[in-house]
Amino acid sequence: MKSLKSIGACGLILMLLITGGCNRATLRIPGASASFPETTTGYVATTNYAYTIVVAVPVDDRTQHYGEPVAKTKWAGCSTDPLWTTDAPELIQKRLIQELASSGLFAKVTTNSTGATDIMLKTEIDAFCSQVRGFLIDRVAGIVSLHVTLEQNGKILVDRKFEKVVTDADKEYTGSQVTFIEQAMSVTMADSLRELLKDIIKQLAVDAATWPQDKSSPK
Repeated sequence: MKSLKSIGACGLILMLLITGGCNRATLRIPGASASFPETTTGYVATTNYAYTIVVAVPVDDRTQHYGEPVAKTKWAGCSTDPLWTTDAPELIQKRLIQELASSGLFAKVTTNSTGATDIMLKTEIDAFCSQVRGFLIDRVAGIVSLHVTLEQNGKILVDRKFEKVVTDADKEYTGSQVTFIEQAMSVTMADSLRELLKDIIKQLAVDAATWPQDKSSPK
């Protein structure tokens, strides 16, 4: 009887692995991680531009991009993440606002437009998830792909896709090598989002220099 139970348990695990596309994140335990990690880029702009940036709530398009490779890696958009009680668009909007405000790149960062010259920052979430691969040795990856557009008075200033993958083997990973799968998923996702937001703001710093505006004095 014991052997039959063992075979049944192994069969169930194997089935989950197969149906999850060998993504062991399907075996995660709800509540095994703490809240989504608070991470910051630490990026500070050298120039402040006299613009108000209005950060809209991101559009969640993840279901349309499952299986698409991200950042030219073997990792792809997926349906598994540790965000049991967190809304992904709300989380990403909040982090965008925090990072843009702390960077000092623009004069004002808000969620409500106040004038015709305001710049609208719109985001589509193509991927924001985590995968776990391996059997004896796991590899956990945080996967993020955001399509970002900035427009002013109907004119597109920026239209780019930003992608980032951080695994628990990368130097950008801030978590422990000994932890629950669920927690490693949270940390890799937070780390990949942090690094991607840093890329976005750095690129905006380059782009903003080409927009018609008055620059304030360098910091």
